[in-house]
Amino acid sequence: MVLTKIPGSLIADSTITSTDILDSTITNAKMAVDPSNASNLSSGDVPLAQLGNVPDPDLTAQKGDIALLGFKIAANGSLVKYNLVDQTVDAFEDASGVNTGASTNALRDASNYYSGSSVADATGGTITYSGGKTIHTFTASGNWVTPSSNTGIDWLVVGGGGGSSGSGYGGGGGAGGYRTATGANVTAQTYSIVVGTGGAQGDVGNSGTLSSALGFASAGGGGGVSQAPGTGQDGGSGGGGYGYQTSAPGGISSPVTSPVQGYLGGKGGVWNGAGGGGGGSASIGIEGHDGRNGGQGTGDGDGGPGGAGTSNSISGSAVYYAAGGGGGWGWVDNTGGGHPAGQGDDGAAGTGWASGGYGMGGGSGSAQNSGVGTDGVVILSYTTDTFGGQGLDMTLVSATTAAQAAPTKGDIVLTYTNGLGTTTLDTDLTAEISADGGSTWTALALASEGSTGSHNIATSHDVTISSTITAPYNMAYRIKTLNQDVASKTTRIQAVSLGWS
Repeated sequence: MVLTKIPGSLIADSTITSTDILDSTITNAKMAVDPSNASNLSSGDVPLAQLGNVPDPDLTAQKGDIALLGFKIAANGSLVKYNLVDQTVDAFEDASGVNTGASTNALRDASNYYSGSSVADATGGTITYSGGKTIHTFTASGNWVTPSSNTGIDWLVVGGGGGSSGSGYGGGGGAGGYRTATGANVTAQTYSIVVGTGGAQGDVGNSGTLSSALGFASAGGGGGVSQAPGTGQDGGSGGGGYGYQTSAPGGISSPVTSPVQGYLGGKGGVWNGAGGGGGGSASIGIEGHDGRNGGQGTGDGDGGPGGAGTSNSISGSAVYYAAGGGGGWGWVDNTGGGHPAGQGDDGAAGTGWASGGYGMGGGSGSAQNSGVGTDGVVILSYTTDTFGGQGLDMTLVSATTAAQAAPTKGDIVLTYTNGLGTTTLDTDLTAEISADGGSTWTALALASEGSTGSHNIATSHDVTISSTITAPYNMAYRIKTLNQDVASKTTRIQAVSLGWS
């Protein structure tokens, strides 16, 4: 046994002589101050070497608290990034802390989180914007390509207008079918859009052709007629009937649709008057009017005006669509009605001719240039930025932050929520750190640290950065969400704190 020898000359009490003392002789309890009780250490410094005995896991909660405090400061101050010494915090108050060029499917929501989504406009037609809406107008047939599903499509489909007869006794062309509705559902695909053409003028005016989109079709307007038996042709709206010495009926709206696409053409009046083209007004349902009887040889007979068009603001401003063409008038000079601007009493076109122009029936009368029906139109509208692919796997890469010295260890604290389903760390959500601006990455094993009350906390501490590091030391994180699905699993990243040492 080892002995501790205390020379008597060093002992103040001279009655005590030098003796050998066993190791067990002096105990902590026999000392005036117990050195094993930390509360008795009131002065002096703890040797630096002893600090290594403090276990790092004991500091985990403090590291998380610091990161969460940084999140709150960044959010309250609306800061792009909140930088501490050897730490950066981003609460996603805006997108400035994210490297958008290196990230994929990373969409920042207005509620300040990132998730696996993408925003892309549909393509096709002429694209305009009004009142928070994206509007695609097709005046010729083409394709409409949608990047993802959307349940809020407003649509308007108008068929080509019918052509009129070619003489003063003939009926005006019927308006192209008019159909519109809101809230159509679409999926990611290419939709064929058909825009109907207007019918040509003739003794029997040609009917317009149909327009179609998203499975909805509007028939072309019926052609007007200027010879026996004189019945106007059927169409989206019926063509006007013949009106010389007989009273031939107008065509009907065919096929029957829901919502209704058009109305009857007017019947021809006896002698000089002729039936007006069918109206396209789904709101008030005006038919083409009967031609009015004019005095034989006097030239003062009036053709029936076309049916009224309908005003619609789907394009961003009020426009009339689908007015019927006016009937011809006058036996003496065959000048006819259906004026281009819908002016005058003699065979005036339906209300709105001058304001719209799509799907209008042609007016009758050989001396006029309005006998050809106008082409139809297809318009599709939806709330801007609602065409986003959701439930996509995301890669979120941060902008770099310069470290003051070469780092060897990395830490991350992030908060997230489950939009749908339950996120499994290191399976559905992974994190990495880079000290060379993203050239090489070190995986960080994530562990749950509870929640903030509304957001889940995931952390990883004291991870050795494995890559060879040379100046400059540009720190970055890379977070991935995996196994995402729009119907079953969506993960939202609320904030990220990256630290190094």
